[in-house]
Amino acid sequence: SAKLFEYLNSLSAESCSRFGPHLFDRETIAAICLNPQAITKRYVAESGDRIIAYMLLQPGLLEADRNRYGSRNIFFDENTTITFAPSVADDFQNSGIGTKMFNVLLNEAKNKGYKTIVLWGGVQATNTRAVHFYEKHGFQHMGSFWYDEKDNHDMILLLQNTA
Repeated sequence: SAKLFEYLNSLSAESCSRFGPHLFDRETIAAICLNPQAITKRYVAESGDRIIAYMLLQPGLLEADRNRYGSRNIFFDENTTITFAPSVADDFQNSGIGTKMFNVLLNEAKNKGYKTIVLWGGVQATNTRAVHFYEKHGFQHMGSFWYDEKDNHDMILLLQNTA
């Protein structure tokens, strides 16, 4: 848990503002690390003795995402939908580690029978690097929404359409 705490707290203010699936305090991180049975699966990539990427996969949809999509009459089979939240250390962004790690998680999701990946809380419209990453990997824009005084995009990946 010390490595994850160090990783999350070494992210730049900009990166922190774009990644927020949970709190970054020691108590939350310790609870995450001590709960291997959690429904949310957490993955890390390391270089040397430090974490350089941290990604989460959670079966189904988060309530806020479900409500937002539902307000647009977009519904998902929660048994075949998984929610995804990625982050990469600032000094490793654009290095290819995000793609390598995503491909591992993508294969795992396909092998488990998931058909749709939904971005956890969407992606900030101003996060052009992340939007490009998602588009490059086949994610589709499903609408926009205003949250935390920022414009955001909902994006999904239909796994049956991926190679």
